[in-house]
Amino acid sequence: MPSNGIFGKTISLLERSLDLRSLNQRVLASNIANMDTPNYKAVELEVAEEMNRTKEPQRTIALVRTHVNHIPLKTRAHHGVKLKAAKAPDFSLRGDGNTVDVDRTMGKLAKNTLLYNTAAQLISDKFKGLKNAMKGGSQ
Repeated sequence: MPSNGIFGKTISLLERSLDLRSLNQRVLASNIANMDTPNYKAVELEVAEEMNRTKEPQRTIALVRTHVNHIPLKTRAHHGVKLKAAKAPDFSLRGDGNTVDVDRTMGKLAKNTLLYNTAAQLISDKFKGLKNAMKGGSQ
């Protein structure tokens, strides 16, 4: 019977989740940092969609700066992750072309933080279980 390691694919899935959640945190923070930049178009990362995609060779995320004054998002290779334009607010009194909805983005930031912490706790629990098994189950 083939073995996929001690935890099967659990650790690699949790690792991918942590990587994507970390990247999502930076994307959301970049949107918030650019909330007053005229003509800035907010971007988002659909973590659930990316988790369902199969891993591709490592590539760099190609972000497009629509204006030289936009704050760039520093990136590194993230397995072909695709960013898309965030949904523009349904109603906005802004006339500067900026599509950042601060309230929605802050909510996404809070949710992302909770899900990141959950994945980190799950990995921690897996390793605590392994440590307990190595000690003979004495804890």
